[in-house]
Amino acid sequence: MVRIVMLAVLGIVYVAGASRAGEDALAEVNAARAARGLKLFIKDADLTAGAINVADFRAARLMAGHTGNDFSGLPVGSSASAAGCAAWEPTWGWGACCTYENYTYAGAAWAMGKDGRRYMQIFVR
Repeated sequence: MVRIVMLAVLGIVYVAGASRAGEDALAEVNAARAARGLKLFIKDADLTAGAINVADFRAARLMAGHTGNDFSGLPVGSSASAAGCAAWEPTWGWGACCTYENYTYAGAAWAMGKDGRRYMQIFVR
C-alpha cells in the first residue's frame, strides 16, 4: 500500500510540473567529473525530469536516502541503469553515488529541504 501511495505522489509531482522546486544539477556533476579527468555525462531530458521529481519528493520528506523505488519518479517510458542520492549541507558541494562511474547519459537535480540540506538525485544509463 505504501509503495502505491508513493507512486501516486511521485506521479502527481511529475504531472504538476509548476510546483517543482528542484534544480538541474548536471553542470555541477560534470564539473566534479572534469576535475577528476572523467568524460562528461550527456544530458538526458527524461533522466533530468526524474531526478527533479525524486529530489523534490525526498526534500519535502527530508529523506536522506533512497525512496522505496527511485525509478518510479522517472517519466513513463524512460529508464535508468542506476540512481544515486545524498542529502548534504550546501557548502559540501555535489555528492551522490554514480557521479564518478562510467555511464554515458545522466540527469541530476537537487532540491532544498526545510532543514537546509540539499537533497541530490542522479539517474544514469
